Amino acid sequence: MFKKLTDEEFDQLPIKGWGRSSPTYNAIISLKIGEGIMILKSQWRRKKPPSSVCRAIEKKFSAHKLKYKCVALADNSGWAIKRST
Repeated sequence: MFKKLTDEEFDQLPIKGWGRSSPTYNAIISLKIGEGIMILKSQWRRKKPPSSVCRAIEKKFSAHKLKYKCVALADNSGWAIKRST
């Protein structure tokens, strides 16, 4: 009925994220200076654009001075996010 998991097996599971541990949030927060990601509209399920997530991260971690540049793609297919500082 139940299967015991080792630490390695647990770490390999494709766990769904929620709230502050969503894959998008984690991808944005883990960007290093100069790195960027692209999010396609087909992958985005929220009403507000990814810039709202970037602003929330900047506000929450204001002491760390995290700054992001979030722009819409010209063909309206998604967004590009780049960490600036």
